Amino acid sequence: MMTIYFYGSNREIVAENVKKCYSMIQKYGFNKAMGKIKLVGSKDLTGEKLLKVTISSKSNAKPLSIDNWMLKTEEVKDANERETAKAPVDGQHRLIAMYILEAEGQLNFNEDEMTETIEKPENMSLALFTASINNGRPWNYKDFSKSNLQTGDKRIDYIENQIQEKKLKSDVIYSFYTLGQPEIKANVAKDLKMGINRLPKSLKLNATTQELGDEVLKAFKSSKISESTYNNGRLAKGFKLFYNEYKPDINQIQQLISLIDKDVWFEGQKPDGSAEAKQYYRNFEKWFQFMNVNNSKTVEVA
Repeated sequence: MMTIYFYGSNREIVAENVKKCYSMIQKYGFNKAMGKIKLVGSKDLTGEKLLKVTISSKSNAKPLSIDNWMLKTEEVKDANERETAKAPVDGQHRLIAMYILEAEGQLNFNEDEMTETIEKPENMSLALFTASINNGRPWNYKDFSKSNLQTGDKRIDYIENQIQEKKLKSDVIYSFYTLGQPEIKANVAKDLKMGINRLPKSLKLNATTQELGDEVLKAFKSSKISESTYNNGRLAKGFKLFYNEYKPDINQIQQLISLIDKDVWFEGQKPDGSAEAKQYYRNFEKWFQFMNVNNSKTVEVA
């Protein structure tokens, strides 16, 4: 691995970004078509504070890894070293990730193939030049949702397909399809597509949770509640809170949702302002209690 240098106006290193780069390169390898690491030489580093980078284990008891690393810098004052030094204006997070991968024996770093030395325009500061190179907007969840990339998890892929097919908000679908499970956000799908698994270890998605989500969606779709009303992340989260507390079976869920009128709110439950998830939870709770009382009366009469 080449000696790594940063200059004073380099961006802060974000460990999360290093981890994403690590996962992508580990899974797909370094692809120069996606962009070599761009370096500037001594001419463009003139007048800049130059820092020599050392990457080492955070805990000496464990080997260097993506979960056990730290970065130290030391200012370079030797003129001869400054003359040969090169520093990244683009790709500093990838450079750290590749250093770790090479230390683990998962990558052979080739400076000629993986980096290119460029020069900034004479009338532009190095900081502005760096900013102009790094002005691309990172892909977010919505960008990835437009692609045909699969996550590799068939249950998450099914949920993602439901979002596209039903044209409902992602947080609504995720709440309905993870009833009884830890809360997860749609961004986990984006990360999975990038090779990063952030799913909670306690998450247990299976055919049962999938079928339950299907039935809940059907129940809302055939209810008196309009789509514009139930396509609400807070309502869906409130419903999940209610489900996690009471664990109603599918028949009870179907009966409950069919009972709720167009206004949604049980008597005395409608808030003055915008409703929060806990208020929706209490509202579903009131309807559920009302339903159970009516069911008990019906049984008594019979």
